[in-house]
Amino acid sequence: MSISCHRDKMHVEVKSPHIDKRHLRKNHTRPATRFSSDARRCRPARRRCMNEPTTTRLLVVEDDPVTRGLLRSVLSKQGYDIVEAADGAAGVAAFAKSRPALVLLDVMMPVMDGHEACRRIRELDGDEGTPVIILTAAEDIDAIDTAFNAGATDFIIKPISWPLLTQRLRYALRGGRLAREVRQNRLRQSSATRIAGLGFWEWDPRDDELAWSERAPELLGTKECAPETIDALIRIIAPEDRERCRNAFDAIRRGEGRLDIEFRLQADKTERIIRVIGERGVEGSDSNRLFGAFQNITDSRRAEALVDYLAMHDELTGLGNRRLFSHKLEAELDEVRGSHDGVLLVSWIDLARFHRHNDALGEAAGNRLLVQVAQRLKKVELLGGEVARVGGDEFAVLLRGASEDEVRHRLEQILETLEYPMHVDGQEAFLSLTAGIALYPAHGHDVEQLINLAQEAQRAARHQGKTVEMASQQASHSALAALDIERALRRALEKDEFHLVYQPQMDLRVGKIVGAEALLRWQHPERGLMSPVEFIPVLEEIGLISAVGQWVLNEGCRQARQWDEAGLGIRVGINLSARQFLDPTLFDVITGACEHAGASPKLIELEITESLAMQDPEHSIDLLRRLRETGFRIAIDDFGIGYSSLEYLLRFPLDTIKIDRAFVSQITDARADRAIVRAITAIAQTLGLSTIAEGIETLRQCDFIEALGVSEIQGYLIGKPMTPADFEHLVRTFQRPA
Repeated sequence: MSISCHRDKMHVEVKSPHIDKRHLRKNHTRPATRFSSDARRCRPARRRCMNEPTTTRLLVVEDDPVTRGLLRSVLSKQGYDIVEAADGAAGVAAFAKSRPALVLLDVMMPVMDGHEACRRIRELDGDEGTPVIILTAAEDIDAIDTAFNAGATDFIIKPISWPLLTQRLRYALRGGRLAREVRQNRLRQSSATRIAGLGFWEWDPRDDELAWSERAPELLGTKECAPETIDALIRIIAPEDRERCRNAFDAIRRGEGRLDIEFRLQADKTERIIRVIGERGVEGSDSNRLFGAFQNITDSRRAEALVDYLAMHDELTGLGNRRLFSHKLEAELDEVRGSHDGVLLVSWIDLARFHRHNDALGEAAGNRLLVQVAQRLKKVELLGGEVARVGGDEFAVLLRGASEDEVRHRLEQILETLEYPMHVDGQEAFLSLTAGIALYPAHGHDVEQLINLAQEAQRAARHQGKTVEMASQQASHSALAALDIERALRRALEKDEFHLVYQPQMDLRVGKIVGAEALLRWQHPERGLMSPVEFIPVLEEIGLISAVGQWVLNEGCRQARQWDEAGLGIRVGINLSARQFLDPTLFDVITGACEHAGASPKLIELEITESLAMQDPEHSIDLLRRLRETGFRIAIDDFGIGYSSLEYLLRFPLDTIKIDRAFVSQITDARADRAIVRAITAIAQTLGLSTIAEGIETLRQCDFIEALGVSEIQGYLIGKPMTPADFEHLVRTFQRPA
């Protein structure tokens, strides 16, 4: 009887002249029982053979043809692809050509022995770590040591034990794969740390010994060596940052939390910004040491500073823009309110009929003329004020003084400078202007109110043919109008005078409408349809914004469910007001509205502004996290005009960034706006967020936005805010504008 195992089956052959085959067939169950244990012993071996990769290539270098043939026969049956060589030199050549996964190498061979062949194979192999198993008849330690010194991975003593060889091959191949994976991971990590400007450090507070990774001198700018103690590190930190850094390291030395600090390093006549993070080890002797990483973030901080500058300044004149002017005005208001002393003057200045200069001299000359205007207005800064370019030919001025007469007199001096002729391209140019003035506290008490009153006064001056007009009369009219609106608003909700309109949002990748922003409208019984700009601030002032916001949530969720049932699957964006967002019951209000309407949370996108989220970042992060875990989408609205903070942006659980229309309106002409949008989309793509550009009105704007990597667009190019019925019709018949 003989039993043999093959890859596909087990074969049992019975040879006996004393057994009648008919009897054997009649009692066929008994031999099967007898051989069952042998069969079970064969099955594991068969599975092991089948589990090996069928394409694994082995190089057998053996001068004895019998041994080489046996190795080929045994290993081929186990599914290996065998390459053969009869001496060491041929083996080296075969290795270079075939690049096997493992080498079986005899020691005693003609032309080139196994030890020399192993050394040369290692030179060819580099860092790949291909396993090399030496076949040797020598059992002495020196021979084995020589084999390992030559680069051998393992050895097998002749005569060969075939079961042992099979096991050694399996473990050597597995070890080779693991070594390659470790090498690849190490290379990836090295590449990532190099690209990111990242290094590692450890510190033993007991002796103040500080150790750094290899590239530390390059990243820190310390030339040949990195600082070896915390004291040495503190000495090369910018003086303004030293005490803060010293306190941070002292705190972590005492075991107080985790280190995360940024500082400026002045090691090689240049300033670098370094971020260091670290924490104490947790096991064994590591608990006495601190481990961490550091990163040279100079370039990223400079890029952020450039983006911040471009977002707050006019590209042509270098003056601040409306956003920066608003921030400066807010700061001055806070200071004056705190001191209860002083007057603020806000002036809105328009260069009358400036387009005539553009038409006559050309746009380039017109731009140079605007630069000269900006230079003259900059004298405001010498008088302790602020000036900004807030439109194509519009400027804003902020002055602070002890009395109204003082600030008005200083403004008159500044405006007089614009009466003198200017020279551009060898020609004289005379400018005329109109200006409006609003005063704090006489006319208004907040930023938007003062700016709007100054604008209204400027328009009044233009219509009346005056150079300068005060805002007092306009402020009185506005107050009466606001009182009328307030009275009507208190009855609007119960009279069902509010309704929602929906502005479509198109996915640029597929050219389809995928979402809509729900916008509140008020049908005033006498004035007709009113813009939210006219009544939303009043709702907030009289405390009705939460009730109206609840109605918007209910109606938006109901509409989302209705469209979903109609097979449209439209995402509905709903804006949250400041008072709503600070309401501790907001989570329950939102989830309740969604459940009551029977809408899926994934169809609702909640929109909040940057400034709103930054009022209480920790509260915002917690609330948004809970909402997002429930299934709602979260969008940051008007991104770029609030209090952008990349630190918190990384922590906020967001899905979408909405790019404010302020960056879109001039995107075809203003490089600064394109740079800002490009930076925003890069941030969004890095964080895995989608982007929606608001205010897209032309195909040219759309083309620029799409080229900059924005995901979706919203604006009149796709559709104005419309009723639900009109929106549904648009979705079903929509074709991308071309």
